[in-house]
Amino acid sequence: MLGNIGSLGAITDRGREAVQAFWEYAAFVANSLVFLLIGMREARQNFFAAIGTIAIAIAIVTIARALAVYPCCALFLKSSARVTMRHQHVLFWGGLRGALALALALALPDQMPQREAIVTASFAVVAFSVFIQGLTLTPLLRIFREIPNTRRQAVVNP
Repeated sequence: MLGNIGSLGAITDRGREAVQAFWEYAAFVANSLVFLLIGMREARQNFFAAIGTIAIAIAIVTIARALAVYPCCALFLKSSARVTMRHQHVLFWGGLRGALALALALALPDQMPQREAIVTASFAVVAFSVFIQGLTLTPLLRIFREIPNTRRQAVVNP
């Protein structure tokens, strides 16, 4: 409400930062709980038995992300809202998926055919997104020089 209506002087800048930090932390806790609960449920699944389905799901999601990012950005090539190719690559690779996909898969009725395969594939896609795409996003940003390389250089005294 404060973001849409404005603080009208009722909250200081420091208070606004505290409120924002609280909601960011609350979102982090809620997201973590969802992943922990789903992880506990999925821990007993045999992922190796569904490796083909998982590979196909990851490929489809990755291709779909490319089809969503690159053509949409191409629409703005001649405008001031142009997105550079480097940024398009980051948008493509940084398309992280999370709790919403898992929640939708888990919301499917128990009697639905192939429900377990859908839930398992969804969990695997999210895990791929978080662990592979998420952990390689910072190196990709460094390659594109979008963030500074924070590796310390050895200081040599002459």
